[in-house]
Amino acid sequence: MSFKNLISFEEIAKNSPLFFDVEERPDWPDVFKSDYPIKLEIGFGGGNFLIEMAASQAKTNFIGLDFYHKGIRKTVTRLGNLKLMNARVAYGDARERIPRIFGEGELAEIYINFPDPWPKKRHAKRRLIKPEFIQMLSGKLCADGRLRLATDCEPYAVEMLEYLSAEPALVNSAPEGAFMPERNDLPKTKYEKNFLKLGQKIFYMDFYKAQPLL
Repeated sequence: MSFKNLISFEEIAKNSPLFFDVEERPDWPDVFKSDYPIKLEIGFGGGNFLIEMAASQAKTNFIGLDFYHKGIRKTVTRLGNLKLMNARVAYGDARERIPRIFGEGELAEIYINFPDPWPKKRHAKRRLIKPEFIQMLSGKLCADGRLRLATDCEPYAVEMLEYLSAEPALVNSAPEGAFMPERNDLPKTKYEKNFLKLGQKIFYMDFYKAQPLL
């Protein structure tokens, strides 16, 4: 499919029912016309993972959050062409938008696939995965909800795992202090496929939210 003639971001923002640029929490069950579980992908890029998930899980509602116009245009166009009405695209920086548009305990799963590692030391402060961000995400997960991450950058992976392990509301699905050896129950992203073809190691993390103590 060619995207040379995609409609503009402005047209999508104005006219597409699949797109949301909101500052406050919508009534998500009303948006989707169902009360199916909601799963969120942060930084969906070209949209392949989000679209495959929506196509394979008809009784789950998916939201992709990103702020790159080109990826949003492609993804909204593809969702519309495929008539996948159990997925929506939201615009904005995850650190600012998630606290506003999701309630506590509202999400069943959160995916963060290959976030920018900002490998230069002077840029490390720009990394998305920080303790306060993880704490905020854990609050949005329902009991037993899962936070699933992947990266090919080992230093960033080690840092992520340290921060995730330090969050008291989350429990590692792998043995304590370990990465998941593989992830075969989810679609592979474009980056993931390329890295695996090159024989590069992928670091997977899978944490779930502990049931509250009674």
